[in-house]
Amino acid sequence: MVSNLISRRNLLRGLRDEAATLRPPFSQVETVFVERCDSCGNCIRSCPEKILIRGAGGLPQVDFSNGNCTFCAKCADVCDADAFGTARDIDHAWDLRAVVSETCLEHKGISCRACESWCEPRAIRFRPAIGGRSDILLDQSICTGCGACVAPCPQASITITHTPTGAEQMSPAYTEEIA
Repeated sequence: MVSNLISRRNLLRGLRDEAATLRPPFSQVETVFVERCDSCGNCIRSCPEKILIRGAGGLPQVDFSNGNCTFCAKCADVCDADAFGTARDIDHAWDLRAVVSETCLEHKGISCRACESWCEPRAIRFRPAIGGRSDILLDQSICTGCGACVAPCPQASITITHTPTGAEQMSPAYTEEIA
């Protein structure tokens, strides 16, 4: 049974209108995670990629500036507080996906494409366009939200965010199929 009660911490966080905190992969839904996590730090210490940091209240959160998630599930495996779900496959890791903002150098006609080089599933690709620039193609259906594209971006134009259920499969600005 899921409780509709809002913790004091979440109420105050909502009043500050902060962006949603990115929890480790395989985490329970936010309300359950916050309720169960005892801030022991085992998940942070176990992360081989060192992308987990202590956030508000000592709770773990993801920082993609340090690298990307490999979905190894070590964070979930060491948790004794039952703050993580039982599934360990990449399809159940989280609902995070990449979003490319208008500050991307490609929008200014400057070729960079660092994100494409780091995107293993090839969710980010580019198609040449008129005027010496390229259209950015971001396929949400194959993006894992691993964050590999975040740190290499010289403009900090890529964020990893929660995707709502039933969200568009392609970034709204780029709806043509990727060949």
